[in-house]
Amino acid sequence: MNRTKATAHSLKRVFAAAAAAGVALSMGLGAVPAWAAEQPAVEQPPVESPAGTSAGPSTGTEVTTSAGTSAAGLSEAILRDLGMSLTEFNAAGALSRRAADAAGSLKLLPGYVGISLDAGKILVEGGGPALQARVNELNHPGPADFVLVRPPAPVAPATPALVVGDVDQLFQAYVRDVGVQGLQAVSYTDGHFVIRAGSVNTPESEVPAPTASAPTATVPAASAPPSLSADPGKLTPAQFVARYANVQLQTGAAVKTEDDIFGGQGYVADNLVICSAGFGAFSPTGLPLVLTAGHCAEDGLAKAAGVEPLSSAPAGGSTTQRPSLLAPLGIFGFSQFGGPSNSAATAAVSSVGTDIAVIQDIAPGLNLQPAATTWGNTITPDPVRIVGTTAPFEGQKVCRSGRTTGWKCGAVNSVGIWMMPGRNSVPPNYDNDLRPVRAFDSTSVKSAGGDSGGPWISGNFAVGTHTGAETLSGTQSLAIAATLEDSMATIPGGVQLQLFLNRPELVAPEDLTFAAGTSITGRIPAAPASTVPRDSKVRITIAGHQPIEVPVDAGGNWSFIAPLPVGPLAFTAETVNGFSRSGAVSLTAVVAKSSLSAPIFTTPATSALPDMTSLAGTGAPGALVTLSGGVTGTGTVALDGSWSVPLTGPAVFGKVKATAVLSSPGIADSPAVTETFTVIPPAPIISSISTGLHLRQDALPETISGSGVSGAEVTLSIDGIPLSGATVGGGTGSRSVARTVAPLMLVVGGAWSVPFPAGLALGTHTLAVTEAVDGIASGPAVATFVIDAPAPVVVPAAAVPAEVPAANGAVPPAGNSAAVVRPSGDSKAASLANTGASGLILFASLAAGALAVGGVLLALARRRKRQRPTPT
Repeated sequence: MNRTKATAHSLKRVFAAAAAAGVALSMGLGAVPAWAAEQPAVEQPPVESPAGTSAGPSTGTEVTTSAGTSAAGLSEAILRDLGMSLTEFNAAGALSRRAADAAGSLKLLPGYVGISLDAGKILVEGGGPALQARVNELNHPGPADFVLVRPPAPVAPATPALVVGDVDQLFQAYVRDVGVQGLQAVSYTDGHFVIRAGSVNTPESEVPAPTASAPTATVPAASAPPSLSADPGKLTPAQFVARYANVQLQTGAAVKTEDDIFGGQGYVADNLVICSAGFGAFSPTGLPLVLTAGHCAEDGLAKAAGVEPLSSAPAGGSTTQRPSLLAPLGIFGFSQFGGPSNSAATAAVSSVGTDIAVIQDIAPGLNLQPAATTWGNTITPDPVRIVGTTAPFEGQKVCRSGRTTGWKCGAVNSVGIWMMPGRNSVPPNYDNDLRPVRAFDSTSVKSAGGDSGGPWISGNFAVGTHTGAETLSGTQSLAIAATLEDSMATIPGGVQLQLFLNRPELVAPEDLTFAAGTSITGRIPAAPASTVPRDSKVRITIAGHQPIEVPVDAGGNWSFIAPLPVGPLAFTAETVNGFSRSGAVSLTAVVAKSSLSAPIFTTPATSALPDMTSLAGTGAPGALVTLSGGVTGTGTVALDGSWSVPLTGPAVFGKVKATAVLSSPGIADSPAVTETFTVIPPAPIISSISTGLHLRQDALPETISGSGVSGAEVTLSIDGIPLSGATVGGGTGSRSVARTVAPLMLVVGGAWSVPFPAGLALGTHTLAVTEAVDGIASGPAVATFVIDAPAPVVVPAAAVPAEVPAANGAVPPAGNSAAVVRPSGDSKAASLANTGASGLILFASLAAGALAVGGVLLALARRRKRQRPTPT
């Protein structure tokens, strides 16, 4: 930071430290009255805090006034500044909203140039059949607010010239070919484009006045505007503009940012920079926010904001210095001044940005109001309620509110891109840090330091937040505001504008008696605003029912069906629009007797259902619905006329009949209605074979078994070939396979089985099982198994010698118990059935051995007998 800039920042802190002694905050945002609907001669109760805020105890004297007082003060301000009645001002705002709604479709058509407002009409500048057709469509069936006009013909230049058709296109070309030095704005007005260049941009931060002991800031002497000569390799502004037939060059005065909250009410950032709050808003999660100017956040360096009481602001009539002790407002969140990440425009990078900041973590007890103060009274600030946003247009009637100059009105002169000096600008020309901002200007609206961030409105619609002014020789020539719709689009995650909503009320019969099944009707008053915000709904809450939200039409009308039972009906109603709330109101109606019509099934009966755990339909709200027939269950019809009844008892499949009847105490039951539904049974379960199971050919199971729906018919196939011979109820079936007949096996007690088929080849096989109820078949249960070769035959060595004995009768050595295993490739072994012969061979071998041993012993005995000596 250069020495001059550093000195300025030091002086800010010196001035802040030397401020007057602290003054307790006598009135903050919590003291702003809640704006209720206008009710003549009846004092209205305060409106509850919007969702996400806490009303908390009042920090000052809270005064509730009728809307008539506010409207009177506002009418006086509108008449003084614009020469219009309040009705005319509101109508102008509604016309601006209609123009904004149409702009998107018009911009896409060939021949379109721009939109302006004049004498209660929307002037669509351009030409061509497509544009004319769209204008005709917008005017049908009426009113005929749109008028297609040809823009003024450009003055033919001495040499061939280009024609520009877009502000962004012109801005990018200028920054590329000329640069940002001295550039103030690129805008569109009165049928042509304007380049404003050549001024000195100076900041205008609002800081406390110095005391006698504090040094006085040195203000740089005003310097003459720089020449419009070109840098090397660049065009001069005049040379650039000479290229175009519909672009004019203007030499502007100095643009000054007004770094100084709330619907015009003031706030102080870090006890240094004073600004004004713009609009209440909500985060994507419904938390309250305040939108203000991005440059007030000092490129993201500002941390906290404190509330300035209305009575302490110059616009509130105060002539004393602001209090040094302020009640907390919140913490700065996202901010952007200029391009993304607070970037300046250069010849290389010229992303167009905005001037917006978000104050979040709003202090408990503050009640943000969807309104801009007109500063008619610091106790009852004659607010203008906000019901939506609209884009700015040339000729549009607008008003702005700020803590320094209060409430000022005028008209939009041009819309485009303005170059605002950033906090790193170096005097005297500040060209090294110029921030491009999508904005609009007005020569008739006045402002001053501290008004930055304040709201600009048209009728009851939000248009922009104040960003700065152009001043020459101490006289302001232009006030500039960042376009709100563009600003909100840059905030990550998006935000919702806080909207003013009146509470609902009942209309129609004087005794408020409605027949059951007919509409209970009501309305939402628009006054003191000009209209009810679009897409509003009324939330109806009745004990014992889930709340419902019913739509509100353009005239503020809403309705819902009178629910049963008959008798008094107490309920609450609340207008809602996104996170904006009106506060709930308790209402009472009377429901009279009416005959019950038959209920209607909405669960489809024309297609098969994968399951049926409940049935749904429509009927009279509040009635009891009873199901019978093939199903059972009871439930209550919801407020929106729908019902969904869980089924009791076992699951049902196949062709299922259901009968529904509505009933309510004191009136006759409705006619019964019966419908037949098709319910697909689940796939059966295969329990005896699992996927990947290996079976030996010589050890196959007796059956294939599983479970399913009791009473279903089961069909099995292996490799696509049906099986037969099922066992039912535990009986024994055949092991033969009839491969030409597809059997149906009745499931008894949830179990089924079928004999395992003989003759399956070695290898992989696929088992598929389905079940059917009333001819409605399930999907298949599938298991893949493998049949392996039989186990190899094992032969003991004693039974099958490895070699043929010699002719002399030699036998294998004693003790040799080794067995001979014939390989599976041995044809004799492979064809030999396991009949137990190997055991007989072993027994015979043992017997033969015993006989041989016996023979040897007998021969020895005889020999011994022959050799015995003769006794003497």
